Amino acid sequence: MVIHGVGNLHVFMGPDDFNGYGYFYVRLYWTGFGLPANIVEEYILLSAMLHMFVGVRRSWDKRSLAKSSGLFPTMNLALSGVMLGTFMTIHLFQFRFGDTMQYYIRPPPMLISAYGLPHLNLFWTTDTAVTPVPVRDIYGLEYKLFNGVGNFWAFFYIFSVVVFMTHACLGWQKVTPVLGVPKKHIPMVEKYGYAIFFVLGAIYISFPLYCMMTEPFAGHEANLQPSNPLLIPGA
Repeated sequence: MVIHGVGNLHVFMGPDDFNGYGYFYVRLYWTGFGLPANIVEEYILLSAMLHMFVGVRRSWDKRSLAKSSGLFPTMNLALSGVMLGTFMTIHLFQFRFGDTMQYYIRPPPMLISAYGLPHLNLFWTTDTAVTPVPVRDIYGLEYKLFNGVGNFWAFFYIFSVVVFMTHACLGWQKVTPVLGVPKKHIPMVEKYGYAIFFVLGAIYISFPLYCMMTEPFAGHEANLQPSNPLLIPGA
């Protein structure tokens, strides 16, 4: 969640850097053991599957307790987990496997642009010696999706992030006492965890809010682009 959230902050840098960020992961497909994905994506997928498997098993073990203590107090993590699993599936099909327009960038030969470091433009270069390549326009896709009819997907995304924050805080509250933390420090450790999840949730919520409150930027390399209706406000 941290890796994905920090990476998505590049949407604030415009289509060149954000689409370059997406292409950066494509360029790492050689690390994916022959699959059309890189090792980071595979690690996140395996971690999520392990988390869900353990969660389902623990929830199953507590099913008898739920009958006597009530469904929500006992199964709150399971219920919020199912909601998050549904959201993640939809999110993957919308962004990871969704159809996009093409956007042309000049990818840095060494994956990261050293010249762009001072301005955090890491995933594209203005070096005209680099041949432009077409990449997925995830920047345009994000604006189109979050500004759809009634901003439904934007509000669904925000709601799901709130569910994630709730799920994370409830889970942190349950796991902290068994981490070996000295008893008198547990309340403060819990507060640190809540603060981390709040900041992480605020980062994720900022993406749809940004797309709803701003107009899409045509990019620094607009001259390289074919006609792209996703970059036209109101299209």
